[in-house]
Formats: sequence, C-alpha cells, structure tokens
Amino acid sequence: MDERNVIEILGRNVHDVRCKKNMSIQELAEKLNLEIDVLIKVEAEEYSGLNILQHIQIAKALGVNYEEITKGIKFVED
Repeated sequence: MDERNVIEILGRNVHDVRCKKNMSIQELAEKLNLEIDVLIKVEAEEYSGLNILQHIQIAKALGVNYEEITKGIKFVED
C-alpha cells in the first residue's frame, strides 16, 4: 500500500468518525489544539505531515481506538 492510499484512508476515516460523533471540525481542532486548516487538509485527503502520535491523538479526541481511524490500511504487504 502506497503513502497516497494511506493518506486517503486516514482522511476518510477521520471524517467519517467525526461526523458519526456529531463533532464539528472546529470542535476537533480545538480539542487537539491544531489549526483547523490542518484538519481540513487531512479530511480532504491532501495532508501527510502528521506523525503517528498526532493520528493517535486524533483518535483519542474522537473517543475511538486508533484502529478505528486506520481501518482499511494494510500495514504489512502479503
């Protein structure tokens, strides 16, 4: 799985979970102390600059396990 696919899946999953939690992107940005523009880019599947710790923090802010926002990503090639 290439980096582009990972970025797309993470962005889609973050967006889907946030919407299921009825949380605005502004609320999530405030919880994370992140610029809203960063989250907009993440959800638009355009941003790859976040590290794994920041993705874990996003999951925690959304009240889900890290696996929820990484669902669909193959970490090991078969």
